[in-house]
Amino acid sequence: MSDNIPFELQAEIIKRVLPVKSLLRFRSVSKQWKSLIDSSEFITHHTLNNKTQPQHLLVSYITGGTEDKYVSIVDDDNFPHHKFSPVVPPTVKLHPLPFMLDCSHGLVCLHGWTRDPVNRNKKLVVVWNPLIGKSVGIEIPDRDYIVIGFGVCPKTSDPKIVKLSRLFDSEAEAKAEVFTLSSGAWRSVPMNIPFKSLHFWNSQVVIDGVIHWLTYEKITYKVRLYSFDLASEKFGEAVDFPYNLAGRSGRQYGISKINDSLVVLSHHWVVTNLTPKPFCDVWMMLKNGVSKPSFTKLFTVNDVEVDSMIGFRKNGQPIVDRTKTGGYDVELEVYELYSERINGLGIYGSAFMMTSYKESLLLLNHSDSIIHS
Repeated sequence: MSDNIPFELQAEIIKRVLPVKSLLRFRSVSKQWKSLIDSSEFITHHTLNNKTQPQHLLVSYITGGTEDKYVSIVDDDNFPHHKFSPVVPPTVKLHPLPFMLDCSHGLVCLHGWTRDPVNRNKKLVVVWNPLIGKSVGIEIPDRDYIVIGFGVCPKTSDPKIVKLSRLFDSEAEAKAEVFTLSSGAWRSVPMNIPFKSLHFWNSQVVIDGVIHWLTYEKITYKVRLYSFDLASEKFGEAVDFPYNLAGRSGRQYGISKINDSLVVLSHHWVVTNLTPKPFCDVWMMLKNGVSKPSFTKLFTVNDVEVDSMIGFRKNGQPIVDRTKTGGYDVELEVYELYSERINGLGIYGSAFMMTSYKESLLLLNHSDSIIHS
């Protein structure tokens, strides 16, 4: 960029138009540019204001029965041809294959157990930026019944981990705690949900700075969504499914997201010619500016087993893992909604997991580390 342009104007141009990969390269242009791009103010501004970054699908899987791998696929018009293998820091190499919880502002959250033989029982939550290869691990005591939530605060760009826990076989009250990366510490927050009476599915979706968990009541088996606002650090009111979504028995549910919208997966069986076949209805949650959201049915996917839809492209096409039905080292597939064709993605393995993320500078100034409890 010309030296005749004032640095303040250069800074504004860099903030507005440059993608993350270009910013990483341009840190070597000059000391001024590096100082600007590395500053916490620039990273926060870029994270919260740049909505045009490319979207990627991050896929984890196992090959050969034991080796875990990751591949990032650019979700663009050339999908799935632009792939790369992200740098996997040592903190990400958990035991067994880490569970991929969710992604927020370009940071992927995984959890599992450390592979250190001395500290094998240490549960670890890892926050990882797969584009720049940086990560931070946070140890979690594994003596409680724990539900983990993750997201980036939409006001400060500070990554946060939410832990809901209670002691096994204890009458003590359940508690909620929040870990912020900026402080490196846990603190308690008020919990106003009936945690003891709920069963949480092992998944979450974070949308617009709000974590959503899918639950059912242990006595009534009523399915509900509970939420936590990462900015206010308050729990939201329970969201019940409408009758046409939850009023039929024998269904199994999951949650996922398409772009920035939460979707509910409603799995069921339909008997055709005396043969039961699996189907999945996909419903989107709509907020509509009212206190209680509504749900609208988007589409139905044919011949798909429970848990085999591991995510969605930004155009809504489901990504399908056929190994959930008992296969081994098969090809990951994408389901085309209108033609109902299934196309392979050129990725072979098993135990697939997936999340979508947008390119981000978060963790740029962090060294790979583990924060001990």
